[in-house]
Amino acid sequence: MRGERIARIPDDWTVWTFSDPHGVATGLEAALIESGLVDAALAWRAPPRTALVGCGDYLDRGADSRRVLALLRRLQVEAEAAGARVVLTRGNHEETILHLRAGRHEWLPVWLAYGGLATLESFRIALGAPERIEVALAGLDEMAPGLFDWLADMPQAATWRDIVFVHGGLPAEAGLDDLGLTTDRHLWIRDEFFTTPWASGAFDGFVADGIERVVFGHTPQPAGVRVMQGGRMFAIDSNACGNPRMPPDAQLMITLVEVGDGGFDQSRSVIVPTDTAPDRTRVPDPPEPMLDYR
Repeated sequence: MRGERIARIPDDWTVWTFSDPHGVATGLEAALIESGLVDAALAWRAPPRTALVGCGDYLDRGADSRRVLALLRRLQVEAEAAGARVVLTRGNHEETILHLRAGRHEWLPVWLAYGGLATLESFRIALGAPERIEVALAGLDEMAPGLFDWLADMPQAATWRDIVFVHGGLPAEAGLDDLGLTTDRHLWIRDEFFTTPWASGAFDGFVADGIERVVFGHTPQPAGVRVMQGGRMFAIDSNACGNPRMPPDAQLMITLVEVGDGGFDQSRSVIVPTDTAPDRTRVPDPPEPMLDYR
């Protein structure tokens, strides 16, 4: 449903989830086909009451953000017509390009350092001088009409049963009502979230909202998806682009997860290696100092 800040998926639906495809269209397409959510022509085929939930960062870095965005926009329409849903929560990369579109040019160096040029290039748009960013972004909206309205309409998070799907994680001393209103830390948070014990009470605001578990992306995992904090947290960013901060032996893959009735460690995964994907690009280390953007 358009305009939701927190998307809510009925308890009796089947839920698949993914995160951080970062413009690697071939990997995402292969995972969707293997899961049975789409057919060989990439048309939606999953049964009614099925939800595909994205945890953000659909664009930048990889070479085909244009194709990823077009696919996801089309699947949203097709799924809705079939009595299903594609719910795409916002990531920090979507947030950054929206800041730029709103005229906040202080975000430009960060966006360019972390894969923004790859998005422009996928649309065959040349930035030229940095002061031409407004022209370049207008070109994006011209080539993909409604793109920025669609990005701005992405929910901050999604819930299903006792699970919240979010990009970065949960900020302490907050609840669902805070996400996108009083804080944007859920799009950026890392270590503070990972290392804060659930039993500490820091997340009691979310517990009061019925949340007991979290699925998130944002922080790439070198060995695939990972269950953390005794089953409370499920990290599903599986390093599609080969993040330069990962160790040399880190795996590169896109992972699509069917979240089952049991614990996260019982979830079924579809794994597509991306180390040889033609649309994967490796981003050089950014200049310092920079935000921990990844």
